[in-house]
Amino acid sequence: MQLSRLRISLGAALLGSLTLAGCGGGSSSTNYEGSIVTGQVLMGPQYPGDTSGGPVSGATVCAYAFLASGSPLYTISTATSPYTYYSSPAATCQTTGPNGSFNFNLTNGVYGPVLLQATLGSYQFGASSSALKSYTLNQLTSTALNLASNTSSAPTNYFIATNTTLQAVISVGGGGTVSTNITPLTTFAVARANPINGFTVATYQSNLSNVAAQLGISGVGNLATAIPGNLATDPNGNYGQAMLGVEQYLSTMTPNGSNTDDPYGANLLNWYGPSLATVSSDYTAAYRAINGGSQTFSFN
Repeated sequence: MQLSRLRISLGAALLGSLTLAGCGGGSSSTNYEGSIVTGQVLMGPQYPGDTSGGPVSGATVCAYAFLASGSPLYTISTATSPYTYYSSPAATCQTTGPNGSFNFNLTNGVYGPVLLQATLGSYQFGASSSALKSYTLNQLTSTALNLASNTSSAPTNYFIATNTTLQAVISVGGGGTVSTNITPLTTFAVARANPINGFTVATYQSNLSNVAAQLGISGVGNLATAIPGNLATDPNGNYGQAMLGVEQYLSTMTPNGSNTDDPYGANLLNWYGPSLATVSSDYTAAYRAINGGSQTFSFN
């Protein structure tokens, strides 16, 4: 099953209990003015001497508006449920530049939460500048993960959260510019919001703080907008270290590496409960390998 079909299947179940904070669903032209959405797709930190490359260049970023059954295209009505996200992008998909940047003009009636998904593109990672390798975010099918016939033991969100597809959620409306980065950590937060059984923006935002705490990140106001490794927004540098840990983890798992515990990092990026003990152990080893130290992680 191709990823595009999987997105549609997700739409049938996604957001059964979606709560739209601040969305009145009225006819005010201000409500439906939309917003400009900007950000970067990042796999690693960005600071002098960093060996990860950080940005994902050439990635395809698509924005999917949420809507209620029967509502006009790209608009939100809180009076009808269940909520789904529209199976076609709300705007022309964007290709990220060398610094991983993207920019959407969602002023065509989009209002409320928007799911951002990044696929394709490449980034560099290595333990030293001489060991840099190029990695890609590829299109992926459930068959490639060998999970299609065994979904009872697979991550419920496996078909969107792997190292081939990253996600974030943003709320738009009322004009202006809103920003978010799309990273493995925002992907954690989407997955922890349990999109199969019901999703709320408030839970997503709470999950960003929860993920920061579990990864030992301090001094960062918002994982979705901070730049890992940048002293202005990551003063203690531990956001950047956490991202390096993720990159090291993904580089050791098949098909990038030889560890078969978590193909494509699907369990990690889905924050998949039954596998979290193994994920925690493997992430601890990866974090120590790239950052040094003796820090131990136990995810829940």
